[in-house]
Amino acid sequence: AGQRGDWVICDRFVDSSLAYQGGGRELGIDRVWEINREAVAGCMPHLTFVIDTPAEVALARRHGHADRIEAEGLVFQRRVAAAFAELAQRHPERIVMIDGTGTPDQLFAAVRGVVERRA
Repeated sequence: AGQRGDWVICDRFVDSSLAYQGGGRELGIDRVWEINREAVAGCMPHLTFVIDTPAEVALARRHGHADRIEAEGLVFQRRVAAAFAELAQRHPERIVMIDGTGTPDQLFAAVRGVVERRA
């Protein structure tokens, strides 16, 4: 929560850039962080959830045509997943990995449980 007590929820922020560009595109997490650090000006999330879903499971769940990122293939997706796991290891105080193989209700319960414990 911010100074006013407001909560801001977004579906992507700098951690996504670090994982997709740093890991997926193999530019390096630290290199991508250096590029982004000034842009975020110290405004980092207090809590980030990574819905950890094996690439094959995510592929099977997809409906319709692959978007630009999905079209990169399983090797790219695995590099992104590895980068998110590395980020979670580097920042366990704010990045929480959630098992993405469950149902939407199970995912919601897992996220809600973490939020309630940390609120």
